[in-house]
Amino acid sequence: MLFLTGGSNEVLRLYSDAGFAELVPIAAWRERLAAREAFFARIGVPWCMLLAPEKLSVHGDAILPAGCRQPTLRLMDAMSQPQLVDPTSALRQLRPPGYAGTDSHWLPQGAACGFEQMMARVGVPFDPTAPGRLALREMSFHGDLWDPSHADLVEDRFARRALPDSVRRVHTNRIVAFKEANGLENEAGLHTGSHVVWRNERAPRPERVVLFGSSFSDYRAECSLLSFLAAITFAEVYFVWSADLDLGLITRIAPDIALLEMPERFLTHCPRDDFDLVAHEDAVLARYEGLAGASSSSSSSSSSSC
Repeated sequence: MLFLTGGSNEVLRLYSDAGFAELVPIAAWRERLAAREAFFARIGVPWCMLLAPEKLSVHGDAILPAGCRQPTLRLMDAMSQPQLVDPTSALRQLRPPGYAGTDSHWLPQGAACGFEQMMARVGVPFDPTAPGRLALREMSFHGDLWDPSHADLVEDRFARRALPDSVRRVHTNRIVAFKEANGLENEAGLHTGSHVVWRNERAPRPERVVLFGSSFSDYRAECSLLSFLAAITFAEVYFVWSADLDLGLITRIAPDIALLEMPERFLTHCPRDDFDLVAHEDAVLARYEGLAGASSSSSSSSSSSC
């Protein structure tokens, strides 16, 4: 297996006493989670927040130094917040493993395990074997942690389940439309602010759900993502790719349930919850459309000079 140990969040340092104390703003997290609890209580919406475990937390015992402790457990010990969900113990028991060998993200069975834990927290029954009854298409490829220096590692096999015909994507915001039109689906600068809505005419649950998340959720609703599981479970799902919440948007949607997800390594950055989705769209698209325009103008000028 390949593991993410560095990066901008200095992942491995989060497992040590000194590293966690230096990198994770505990007081800010205590304040933010209390504010979220107050907000959702005020609008009468049950909620939970899943911290998607690092692969190190689930499969990294053999490479973590002695005395290391999972960052999420350190956070949960520092405060009383019953809405935090840590699926690590359940993921460690999965066979086959819940994470791919060459990727930092979970496989479909890992996503289903995490989603089951979230559903238990908000009081919704969920059968983690249900996605396995959908149409199967298998794929083989290397994940996001692989590079040519790991040529000895074989490709991972990924099971891909298709969304049922009853699920329709009924809304995409301007960021999603722009990146799909320009083949920029994996452009990192266009992740935050991606917003889509799905409706499921034959959903087993009638609730309208808002889901704020990251690459463990995503707007593409593939079967290894929480968005896929939400879309096949609930009548309507509003997804926003963001760690910060747009409280005004949530209030206007008036969901029955709010699901929040964030990678464990992002504990280094406590959310502010002052996100304005429309303003973010304006700013991001102005930047990217400007770059696209400059590139087009440069190409045209170069062509004419030749």
